[in-house]
Amino acid sequence: MPEEIVFIHCQTFSRKANRAGQCVQQVVQEGLRSGGYHPHVEDPKPLARIFGDPAGFQKIHDDHVAQRRTLAVKNGKTSKRAIGADRHSLFTVVASYPVPTAALEASPEELDRFKRWVDLAIAWVRARYGDQLKVAFAHIDEQYPHLHCWFLPDNPSADASLLHPRKRAKREVQARLKSEGVDPRDEVAAGNRALKSAMRSLQDSYHRTVGTPLGMSSRDGPKRRRLSRAQWAAEQAMQAHHLALDEDRIRLEKQVSELEKRAGIFVAEQRELEAKAESFVDRAEQHHRRMQAEAAQVTALGPLLDAVVAELESGTIEFDAETGWSVHDQVPFRAAGKLWPRLEPAVRRLVEMVQAAEEGSWTRHACEPSKQLAPDEPAVP
Repeated sequence: MPEEIVFIHCQTFSRKANRAGQCVQQVVQEGLRSGGYHPHVEDPKPLARIFGDPAGFQKIHDDHVAQRRTLAVKNGKTSKRAIGADRHSLFTVVASYPVPTAALEASPEELDRFKRWVDLAIAWVRARYGDQLKVAFAHIDEQYPHLHCWFLPDNPSADASLLHPRKRAKREVQARLKSEGVDPRDEVAAGNRALKSAMRSLQDSYHRTVGTPLGMSSRDGPKRRRLSRAQWAAEQAMQAHHLALDEDRIRLEKQVSELEKRAGIFVAEQRELEAKAESFVDRAEQHHRRMQAEAAQVTALGPLLDAVVAELESGTIEFDAETGWSVHDQVPFRAAGKLWPRLEPAVRRLVEMVQAAEEGSWTRHACEPSKQLAPDEPAVP
C-alpha cells in the first residue's frame, strides 16, 4: 500500500516571460485551458471553479499592477515609477491530490474525500494569505487532480516575491547580514539555509493541516489509520525510500552552494586583478570572461532545478539508455550549459528512484549509482 503524500509547489511570475516562456498571461491561459496553452493535456476539460473569477483574473491582475508604484531614489530624491514588466506580480500555489482522477470518478467515497481536501487546502491558504487569494480552481483532466491558487500581493510595489516563503526568507536574511558586514559568501550560504528551512516549514504546515486529517500521513501510526502490520511495514519502506530521495536533493543543494562560493571567489580575484598595473589588464579581462561564464551557469541553476521538480511532478522526465533523456521542456536544461552534465548523473538517479517507487519495484539497488553516459553521448536529446 503506497503512502499518500500531499505536496504543494509555489512560484512567482512576471508579465515578462522567463527562459521557459512562462509569464502571467501564459499561466492564466493555461489555467483557463485556452487553445494552444495546454499541449500536455490530451483531453482538456473546463476547470472546476472554487473561488473568485478565473476568467476575469487577467484584467484584475493588470488593474492591480497599474494602480501601484515602485519607489526610486536618484540624486537624493525619491520618485514613484510604474511597475516594470519584469516585476514578479503573481504568486501561485499548486496543490496535488495523491489519488488518480479515475479513482475519484469511480468512487463516491473518494470523491467526497477529495472535496474535503479542497476545503482544507483552501482554508489553509486563506489562513496564510487572507484576501490576497483572488482565484482558486481545480483541474480534473490530468492523471492526478490538482488545485491552483492565484494571489496578488497587497504591498505598494506589487512584489509577489514577498509572498513566496523561500524568496522572502532568503532576501530578509541576506539583507540583515549585509547590513552587519558579513562576508558575501557566508551571507549567500546563510540565505540558502534560510530558504530551505522556510520551504520545509511550509510543507510541514500544509502536511499537518491538510494531509494528516485525511490520513495522508505516515505520522499517525498503524492503529489510528487501521492498517495491518504488513501495510505499515510497506509504508515504512516507502518512507525510507523518500528519505533517500531527500538525501539526493540535499546533495544537489550542496553542489549549488559550492558553485555559488566559487562565483564569490572569482569576483574577489577579479577585483584584485583590476587593482594591478596595466601590464596585467589582458589577464584581468580573460579572467572576467571566465567569471561571467561561471556566473551564467549559477544563474541557470534555479530554472534548472525548478524544471527538474516540475518534470518530476508531471511525470514528463525519463531516461532511456539508448535514446537518452526525454523531457517536456528542454529550454531550462539546455540553458544550464556545462552545469547539466555535472548534475545529470544525480538527476538520473533521482528519476530512476522515483520511477521505481511508482512501479512498486524499489530495492536497495535503486540507490546504487547508475551507468554513466559515454563521453560522446549528448546529455539532452
